Parts: sequence; C-alpha cells; structure tokens
Amino acid sequence: MNDCSALFLCVDDGQTVTLEKDKIYHVSPEDSYIKTGFFCSNTAKYDENPTGVRYCAIFLQNKHDITIDGNGATILIHGKMTPFLLDHCENITIRNLTVDYACPTMTEFTVLSNDNGVCEIRIHPDCRFRVQGNELYWCGEEDANGNPRWENRSNAPKRYVKVLDPVTQTCRDFRRDDLTFEHIEQLDEHTLRVTLADRDADFVPGCVFQTRNIVRDQVGGLSQHCKNIVFENMRICFMHGLGMVSQFCDTVTFRNCDMTPKKGRSVASTADFFQFSGCSGRLLVENCKAYGAQDDYINVHGTHLRIVKTDGGNDRITVRFMHAETWGLQAFEAGDCIEFIKWDTLQPYAQAKVLSFVRKDDFEIELQLDTALPDGIEIDKDVVENATRTPDLYVRNCDFGVTAGRGVLCTTRGEVIIENNRFYHLWGPALLVEDDCNFWFESGYTRHIVFRNNEVIGCEYANTYKDAPVIRFSPKVMDENSTAFVHGKLTCTGNVFRKAWTGKHTIRLEYVESADVYGNDCDAPLQISSFRSGVCNTDDACAVHVDA
Repeated sequence: MNDCSALFLCVDDGQTVTLEKDKIYHVSPEDSYIKTGFFCSNTAKYDENPTGVRYCAIFLQNKHDITIDGNGATILIHGKMTPFLLDHCENITIRNLTVDYACPTMTEFTVLSNDNGVCEIRIHPDCRFRVQGNELYWCGEEDANGNPRWENRSNAPKRYVKVLDPVTQTCRDFRRDDLTFEHIEQLDEHTLRVTLADRDADFVPGCVFQTRNIVRDQVGGLSQHCKNIVFENMRICFMHGLGMVSQFCDTVTFRNCDMTPKKGRSVASTADFFQFSGCSGRLLVENCKAYGAQDDYINVHGTHLRIVKTDGGNDRITVRFMHAETWGLQAFEAGDCIEFIKWDTLQPYAQAKVLSFVRKDDFEIELQLDTALPDGIEIDKDVVENATRTPDLYVRNCDFGVTAGRGVLCTTRGEVIIENNRFYHLWGPALLVEDDCNFWFESGYTRHIVFRNNEVIGCEYANTYKDAPVIRFSPKVMDENSTAFVHGKLTCTGNVFRKAWTGKHTIRLEYVESADVYGNDCDAPLQISSFRSGVCNTDDACAVHVDA
C-alpha cells in the first residue's frame, strides 16, 4: 500500500504540503501513525479503548502555520482509523482532500422482496460478509495475515439497526433480534435469500437496512488543544465511530465541506458529524452539506464533572468524569474559571479560578482554586463546569439532509447564530437545547440563541417527544418544584416551517427566560409550548401559545 502518513513525517512550521493531484493514498492501521493516550469525548468506554490508541493518516503535534492541500487526492482507509489527529497545534489548514473507506464499518443492504418472511436482500458491494450456517457475519477487509480487520454477527448485542425508507425519506428503529434467520442461501456475490425466524419481521421491500457496531473506538478526526484550525473544501464520504471531534480547541472552521454518502450508499457517519467539546473562541460551520447520520449533525457542549471530594483546607476539590464515554481528558488549564452548579436545578451558585490541577487517574482531577469553597456544596451530587471553555457558534448556509438524529444540539453560553440553513427530514428537532448533570453530563446553559431564516422541513418525524417539537429547550431539571430559568433567550425569526408530521409545528420551551418568535412562514399552526418559562413575544398570525 501507499503510505500516506509518511508524507507528514517531516513537516516544518510554516510549510505548505501539496499532495499528488487526484492520487488515491491507501492507508491501513498498520502503516499509519499509531499513537496512544488520545482520549476522546463521547466515544469509547474504558474497556473498549483503554489506551486511547489512534491510527492516523495525518498526525501533527505542536505545529504552527501549516497548510495541507489535498489537491483533489483521496485518503482511502482500510480498517478502522482516526484519519486526522491534530494535537496542540495552531493555524493549521487542511483542504481539497477526500476521505473514504474501502469497506465502511457501517453495513447496508436493501430488501428486494418479501414473500411471507422469505426475503431476498442485496448487500451493498462495498460491504463484506460471510455466511456460517444460518448466521450472517459482517466483516472488514483482510489484514496481512488473512484475518478480517473486524467482524460482527448481524444480530450481535452491540450492533444497532436503522431502516431507511427511500419513499418517505425517514428512518426507523429495528430490533436486532429480528435479524435472526432460519435459513440463508447465497444467490450471487451480493444477494442472499433469507428466511426470517420471525416471519412477521418488518422487512419492507425497497427499504435499506443500516447496521453498525456501536463501539466508538476510532473517529472521523480529532483535534485537541489547538487554535485556529480550518477544514475547507473537504469531501468526507464516511466516518467510523463518531465524526470530526474538536475538544478544548480555540476557534475551529469547517467551510465548504461535503459530508454526504458516496453514490449508492445511504450513511456517511455512524454517529455525530461535528462534535465540539469544551471548546472556546469561534466555531464556524458554513456552506457545508451533510446527509446520512445515525446521530446528530452538530453537537456543541461542555462537560459537567461531579464534585466527589473536598481535599483538605477549603480551596481544593476533586472532580470526576461521570459518563462512561467521556473520560481521560485534560479538561482544565491553570487560569480557567469554573462555576459550581446545583445538581437538581442546574443553577450556578459560585465561581472560582483554577490555579493548578493534578490528574489523579483517567477519571478524577484535583483542582487547586484561588478562593475558598462556597457553602452548600453537596458532595457526590453537585458539579462544576469549565466556564472558560464556552465558545460562540455560527452555523450558516448549510444543508442537513435525512438523518436518524437531530440537527444542532447546543449548550454554550457564547453567542449562537444559526441562519440560512436547510433542515430536511430529521429524526428529531432541528434545534435541541438541553443541559444536564445526571445523564450525559453535557453542559451548560445558554444566554441567547438566534435561529433565523432557516428552512425546517418534516423534522421530528420520529415523534419521540410530546407534540413532536421541531425546536426544543429541555434542560434536565431534577427538582420538580424548581421555577428558576436555566436558559436565557431564543430569537426565532424569518424561518420557513413545512410538513408538520402532527399537523402543527411546535416550539417547546422549558425553563427559558424569554423568547421572540416572529416573521416565520408556516404551512400549519405554530404552537409555542411553555413549561416554567418566561415571556414569549410573537406576532406570527399562525402562532398559538399554550402552557404545558
């Protein structure tokens, strides 16, 4: 194989590297950079990737002022990798480059026919499989020893199944146990005749079954502790585990990126496309196109760490990562400001500055603070948020297509402007704003979100929340008596809302101080549903304001 990673062994600061025009660079884990200790937010549990190993085609560490111009080239991945790894870098641009998988880790097959539970299915040519008795196994390519790089039984416990209906342009869940067969006959290279153990299993002809292993052991790309990172004119056809992850970065841009499935495929990522965790500065996603997610397109959040100990004196605490998929991160720097947050109301009640920190292990961090601890800390309940790592977010002129997830998830107190985008047939809402310190532990509160001049078409088709809201603020407040606002203001103006699955377009506001909803164009009534929220102003003729 051509070793793409060797191109970047001797990149000097200030250098521009241009790849060979239109060349395909084949890269596999064994001929890539192999780096350990790179733990990633919202990904593998400890037992799934305990060393934080990353297999990288492009690895830059402590580099400055570098441009990598793909010049139309393609990185073609064999196996499972994290193609980009940028660590403690500044002013890095990667552009004009395509990334694809020779054998995507997310498999697809189409149901051709169903005769009382005897079905013919056609497996996408990019997917590899083998049949053993009445079991169907999905496989990766073979390594140098002739063994598959990965392999899973089709109904294995960690496989997850979604079904895409190309007629309705919607996805639905499917019980993996229903991928159990009484008989399998291979008709040709890509076609099987299967007899379903449950003859009534919902194998609808024409539908595409998308299956994946839910272990997020690698990701589409990882940038951490970097500043001024730009990805532009990128074509990313598939990402394994999670998408492009930026954590503890200051100012990240994705511009003119096409993150849609390769022709003939229906999925481009096994989870989120853009994940921003603990970032600061300015996050910009503009003129991008993203289709085929099995999770959310954009997720911007911090991390709530639980206070588990006060360490002598009155100015030290130990905090702990609580969610099994977020751990091992350097979540604080000296000089960062933290806020103390009540576990049941999500209300901040004190601030302090971090003077120093000690990483006790992969899960706990000791913080030396510049001031005495506040009264009323509830150990093993209250949390802290890094208030310094709260970025501004701008999402504009993007096209978000059919997905099994949501559009923009946002919990940052920075400025947020989401404008001139198209959200089409999303499983969940176009905009979701939560904040919690008991479940995913994704922080924190928002001050002002502007959602304007967007098209929202057929979103929240899964109808998983009351009235299927296409915009939803739902912080996880545990104190049922709390009336304190969590989030600040929503401005929702100039948007076009179409194809309401429930007969009305709903904006759900929980614990929101105020909202201005005006100048929107709706083809059905616009219901503004408030729960323990403040003033909502609207001049939309179609708007109906109800208390929930």
